[in-house]
Amino acid sequence: MPNSSTLIVIPVFNGASTLPRLMDELSQAGISNIFFVNDGSEDDTAQILTNNSINYVSHTRNLGKGAAIKTAASWAIRREYEWILTLDADLQHPLTSIPLFLNARGDNTVVVGSRRNLASMPFNRRFSNKFTSLLLSIRSNTLLSDSQCGFRLIPLKLFTQIKFFQNGFQFESEMLIKAALSGYRVDHVEIPTIYGTEKSAIRNFKDTVKFSTMYCHSFVW
Repeated sequence: MPNSSTLIVIPVFNGASTLPRLMDELSQAGISNIFFVNDGSEDDTAQILTNNSINYVSHTRNLGKGAAIKTAASWAIRREYEWILTLDADLQHPLTSIPLFLNARGDNTVVVGSRRNLASMPFNRRFSNKFTSLLLSIRSNTLLSDSQCGFRLIPLKLFTQIKFFQNGFQFESEMLIKAALSGYRVDHVEIPTIYGTEKSAIRNFKDTVKFSTMYCHSFVW
């Protein structure tokens, strides 16, 4: 499990329905280097985090997943961590996969989870994932097999060397493009595809427009 140089980062927005189980799994796995960013949740997320004595900060309003990860990265850098391992709070990222990321760790390497068997993924998400992964692979000249997966091991020096502007889900695409163009290697580790009844926070039309804008703008970075 994570050593003292790696911080588990979990952005969460309205995660009260899955947080209790996630807390139990983290405790059973003996994971203590954890930091949550409560991104303006309107449910009992903050109270659950407080009751469980978890390290966290709250945004006063919903700023987006990218903003939450950047907040956590700043927190980790100040405390001299070297890597952050991001995972979602919706139980789609099994804690048993964490050692795979740690074993693939490298100073100039971003490690991204890759879901190989997508049969359980809703069709629209499957199509979006494959299409955006293709576009980002072309733009970055790097094979990106699962560009939308939020299970990632990121060297924190990436945040000190590169300026990121996206605050929503598009941040994850911006990060992959900029990391690859800056000479970072992008590796993948295979993880299970897990989908339940949770509702995605991705807004199809608005986030498609934002992704398209970011992608077009990337050619003038």
